[in-house]
Amino acid sequence: MDEREIIYEKVGNYTKYKLVEMLIEKHKDKFKNLNQVEELADEILEVLAISGLKHYNDLREGFNEDRH
Repeated sequence: MDEREIIYEKVGNYTKYKLVEMLIEKHKDKFKNLNQVEELADEILEVLAISGLKHYNDLREGFNEDRH
């Protein structure tokens, strides 16, 4: 694993940790167990990743057009 992949993994793990922490703090009464919280966190992270990649690609194309 190269340095970039390690950084992405660390950021992803920390983001999931903070998301699970927030969900437990604010919505613990809505979940039966920790697995449900983690599943929801994974689903949220997946949506954020898809959205982020879409906007990253759009912005990257825009910046590349400005440089030409």
